[in-house]
Amino acid sequence: MSTQTQTETTTTSETGLARLRALWNDYLPYWFVAPMVLVMVLITFFPGAYDLYLSVIEEPTFDVFAAEFVGLSNYATAFGRGGALHSFIITVTVVVSALALESVLGFGLAALVAGVESERLQSFYRVLFIVPMAVAPVSLATIGRIMLNSEIGVIPYLIEATTPFAAPAFLSEIPLLTVVLLDTWNWTPFMFIIFYAGLSSVPDTLIEASKVDGAPLWRRYLHVIIPYMKPVVFVATLIRMIDLFRTFGVVYGLTQGGPGTATQLVSINIYEQMFINNSPGVAAAIAVVYLVFVVAIANIVIAKVGFEGVWD
Repeated sequence: MSTQTQTETTTTSETGLARLRALWNDYLPYWFVAPMVLVMVLITFFPGAYDLYLSVIEEPTFDVFAAEFVGLSNYATAFGRGGALHSFIITVTVVVSALALESVLGFGLAALVAGVESERLQSFYRVLFIVPMAVAPVSLATIGRIMLNSEIGVIPYLIEATTPFAAPAFLSEIPLLTVVLLDTWNWTPFMFIIFYAGLSSVPDTLIEASKVDGAPLWRRYLHVIIPYMKPVVFVATLIRMIDLFRTFGVVYGLTQGGPGTATQLVSINIYEQMFINNSPGVAAAIAVVYLVFVVAIANIVIAKVGFEGVWD
């Protein structure tokens, strides 16, 4: 009797293991994706849901049901006396200006380096042009404040020593332009390295065929190279655009959003509302609208340009 019971137990265990093995094999892709999904829920969806919750209550509290619901009051405050609309305009101005400059300069540098015949010189230029991207944002802001200082800065000194013009007070007279130029210097290497890789992937047969047809250099770039690089240009521009919307450290370290609110990006406005004005509801409201805005812009760009050819 005991032998029969033991046999039945063993058979049941083997059947259970077989079922588990079959379950594992049938849903294997989902098991591999599950940890990533869990991490995304913990670091993205849960904070996003909590941010949305903060934006519709008066004061945060550990008791969710005891919080006083205020509807869209925080949103009205954010776009009223909170200056959210102004910070959105400043942010869009910085993103568009910096993205245009970085794309043009990055492509120009990539084309120049790709045209160098010596492999050793190409390697030298690649390393040289990537160096600015290695500088930490806080360090860059600190160095920038010193170099742009009207009294001790080396840049105003060089302008006045080598040109007939007086150096402007960068951080007080043209702060927004200064922020754009500093970000351009810092992140043009990112665009350069992606565009350089894209140029290196253009088939030599296409370029040789355009040369045989007698196309000048500018026509080769306009009608052959750039259309072939469309997927590379699209991905680089999209990634950099999204990253520019996240800009905080360099601008805050350089100007702290000033003078006044001249360089108050949305990220700086959120920080000030949260930690200086002690208004978490207003800060959360701005963050929610900003998230929807950035996602909408990214989706519009993707819909208009598309990923066609990106994965080929």
